[in-house]
Amino acid sequence: MISIKNLVKHYNNHIALDHIDLNVGKGVILGLLGPNGAGKTTLVSILNGLIDFQEGEIEIFGLPLSQELKAIRKRSSFTPQSLALYDNLTVLENLRFFAGIQKIRGKELRHNVEYALSVNRLHSLLDHKAGILSGGQKRRLNIAIGMLNNPELLYFDEPTAGIDPESRTNILETIRSFKNDGKTVIYTSHYMPEIEKICDEVAILDRGRIIRHGLLEAMLHEEKADSVVIELRHSYEAQLQTLARKYALVKVIDAATLMIDGPDATQLGAILAALEAEQIDVKQIRYGTTNLEALFIQLTTQGNCDV
Repeated sequence: MISIKNLVKHYNNHIALDHIDLNVGKGVILGLLGPNGAGKTTLVSILNGLIDFQEGEIEIFGLPLSQELKAIRKRSSFTPQSLALYDNLTVLENLRFFAGIQKIRGKELRHNVEYALSVNRLHSLLDHKAGILSGGQKRRLNIAIGMLNNPELLYFDEPTAGIDPESRTNILETIRSFKNDGKTVIYTSHYMPEIEKICDEVAILDRGRIIRHGLLEAMLHEEKADSVVIELRHSYEAQLQTLARKYALVKVIDAATLMIDGPDATQLGAILAALEAEQIDVKQIRYGTTNLEALFIQLTTQGNCDV
């Protein structure tokens, strides 16, 4: 799907990307991590044809980026951290406007708008003006706009910034669902639990170089960890906050995820019993896979970087 060989990008005397090699397969959700200034934004900008590069080769869908950018863009989308929508237009008007810019019409327009609405749970907000939507709803609309060409490859830059835990859970579930449709996702975030929750692979950038790339599960199991993550089938924000106040070991990651720091069997049993008493439906319990942030800090040369 994406093949990057010996990629170099520099700004005058500053090297932003230093001979990068990276391959991302079809249907993979890749988390792209790195300290501020590591080169994440530069790499994503290059892949989207927003800036050029000095050396290397990039192929996407088997097409050379330097020669087939227009064809690649038709099959890709980029959802930036900043919102790209019009507050004075309704949800449906925004979708139709941005579809018109891309010259999406007729049957394709109807199909793609319906797909974007369905995936992002926006049907009930069709006639609402974007300006009155909540932060999470605006983020969902922003993602829907990026899906209007029904892309095979999607790039997300901090798509959950500044929203509440329940909205974050909904957006993460949406992005994770793209895997079922065979779509490939490149996801940048500073929030490590998000990466753990949705990504298959992780690539860690530091000072313009990829210092680690591989399957997330294998990467984490190589490291020692004594924490437990409990994923829930639904959102239970209020109940989880109450639980966290009762048990010092419990940390609320989002409305559907708990992290328990180093519990023994008795403590874990008590917490699981408390969840059952509240009729909270547990989806999955993961052991020894909660130290991505520790691994990140260990690998990056800054050590005290903003993660």
